[in-house]
Amino acid sequence: MKLAPIFALLLLPLAAFGKDTAYQALRAIGTVRNPALLNRVLEVKGRSGDPQPELWTILLDDQLARGGVREIEVSNGRIVSERTPVKTYSGSAAGIAMNFQKLNLDSEGAFAIAETEAKNASLGFDSVDYNLHCEDAASAPTWVIQLLDSQQRSVGSVTIAADTGTVLAKDLGDARQDGDRASETGEKAGGFSKFQHDVKRSFLHVGGDLEKFFTGRRTIDR
Repeated sequence: MKLAPIFALLLLPLAAFGKDTAYQALRAIGTVRNPALLNRVLEVKGRSGDPQPELWTILLDDQLARGGVREIEVSNGRIVSERTPVKTYSGSAAGIAMNFQKLNLDSEGAFAIAETEAKNASLGFDSVDYNLHCEDAASAPTWVIQLLDSQQRSVGSVTIAADTGTVLAKDLGDARQDGDRASETGEKAGGFSKFQHDVKRSFLHVGGDLEKFFTGRRTIDR
C-alpha cells in the first residue's frame, strides 16, 4: 500500500494539551521511529479512556518478530515500551494493515459519536475502551467503543466506520436497566456531561486534519 506524502505528518506538532488521541499516538511513532511503519499498523487499542486513555497500544505487522507483530505503547507523545509478543497474533484483523487513506475519524470523534448514542439510550458509563482495526483488506477501519461502568464492566458497545463516522452496530442494553444502574453506581446517564461534543464538527475537523495528514490535501471541511 502506497501512501501519498506521509512525511507531511512530521510537520504537525504533537499534542500539547491533555491525553493523546489515537492519531496523535500514531504520529508519535512516525516521528520517533519511521513514517513507513504506519503502513504496517494492524490494530490500535486504548483502555479506560476518560475520554482518552493514558496509554495507546499499536500493533504493527513484523514478519521478523517471533509472533509476527511488534507492539508499541505510546503515552503523552512518547514511546514508553516496545516488545515482540511470542504468541502469534490472532486478532480480528490478523495480517491486515489499515489503509490510512480511509481513516477520517480520530478517537476524539469516535468518542463523541459513542457518547451521543449512549445519551440517546439513557445509558450511563464511566470510561471507554477503544479498538481500531480492519475486518478485511477491502474494508475501511472500524472503531469498536466499549462503554464501561465504574467497576470496569462493559455496559454496551458502539461500532463506527472510521471513514464516514457511520454507526455500524450498537449494543446498548435495556435503557431502563442501564438508567437504574447509572443512578446506583453514580455514573452519569448518557456519559460524561463535561465532554459534550458536536459530533459533526468533531468528525469534520478531525477528518480534515487526517486527510491532510496522510494525503497532503484537505477537502473534507472546505
